[in-house]
Amino acid sequence: MGLFSSPDTRERRAERERRETEAMRAVAAHEVGHAIGCAAAGITVQQVRLTRTGGQVVHAEIDTTDRSAVDGALVMTLAGWAAGAEWAHRHHGMSRSAAQSWARNGARADWAEFRRMRRHGSRSGGWYEREAQKLVRANWSRIERYVGHLLRTGTLPGSHFN
Repeated sequence: MGLFSSPDTRERRAERERRETEAMRAVAAHEVGHAIGCAAAGITVQQVRLTRTGGQVVHAEIDTTDRSAVDGALVMTLAGWAAGAEWAHRHHGMSRSAAQSWARNGARADWAEFRRMRRHGSRSGGWYEREAQKLVRANWSRIERYVGHLLRTGTLPGSHFN
């Protein structure tokens, strides 16, 4: 620290770094949730990676003419949101409802994609949400394990999911 750094400044910096680290944990859970959703839907995962501003799951294209494939892709799209919400619920003591609202804000692009693709699906929006939540809860220990690995390395190979 510099000569003129006050304890107050150091504490604020430490708190900001702690919040940023925790935010990246939630992002990692979100991305691993998508990858778990891909695996459940039979969509080949090529790679999961974190970036300075978020993350990405690189996966095979989805055949939008195949209703079953679209249904799986819609669950996968919401599995990131469900995993982020589950992370907030389990690690920060948020109620499930508050955690889902919080996670939805961070998954706006996924929800936009969900709305765009949903017309090709065969189920109600609520069905996809429930399936994504069930999938995440059933795979929670795996998600926790992969979050740690993803945070350490920045990437996960698709072989973890395929």
